[in-house]
Amino acid sequence: MTDWDGLNPERLAFAGDWHANQHHARRAIRYAAEQGAQAILHVGDFAFDMRPNFFKAIQTEMKKTGLMLGWVDGNHDHHDRLRDLVAEHGCTTIPLRPNIFYLPRTYRWTWNGVRFLALGGAHSVDRPWRTPGREWWCGETISIAQAQKATDDGPADVMICHDVPAGVRIPCIEGNPFGFPQQEIATAERHRQLLRRVIDQVMPRRLFAGHYHCRLTADLNGGHYRTVVDILADDSAPVSDNTTILDLADL
Repeated sequence: MTDWDGLNPERLAFAGDWHANQHHARRAIRYAAEQGAQAILHVGDFAFDMRPNFFKAIQTEMKKTGLMLGWVDGNHDHHDRLRDLVAEHGCTTIPLRPNIFYLPRTYRWTWNGVRFLALGGAHSVDRPWRTPGREWWCGETISIAQAQKATDDGPADVMICHDVPAGVRIPCIEGNPFGFPQQEIATAERHRQLLRRVIDQVMPRRLFAGHYHCRLTADLNGGHYRTVVDILADDSAPVSDNTTILDLADL
């Protein structure tokens, strides 16, 4: 199956950061298929520098299972290449292999009457320790223009993000256990606040994210809305913490 618009799944898998780890990715794809998912939505930090051997390995597993995968960008994805792809194709599903599609920021679609919004991106708090253009890329964060467009286009039922909006407590990062520079922590928090401003207008019922390498489900109570936020663990975690299942009929 290669037609994204023709797909109308009833059960979805959502997957957290894979960091171009093809061995874990293949396990996660098999797990999603075993759980009866008909498609996978990935929350970013997917392909890192987009090496062909990673996509080849993933495509092999996708072909075996018959699944389709769409992914939003994380902070550790090759934003120079992604920017070129969006310039060429526009804000729509961008096929990278049969059954594998990049979902640009602010892209929207509907499956089984459920409205989806893709809004990847996050700030790299370890940026000072990484090489620009090889280990992190400009464009990793949501821009003001992207946030405005996501807001202007109205409500959605499900958001696929990489970052987590402000207002959601993330215990695994409290106290800055890894000793990241305070300036980077502050920048990351401003990004979370920008995402929260989008959520306050879009008011999704569910939001799926990654980035923090922990598994957590939390409620975001915005007063006039309530969003269930699922943070997915990364490729170092058991596959059941890296991947979760959603039946669209339950929304």
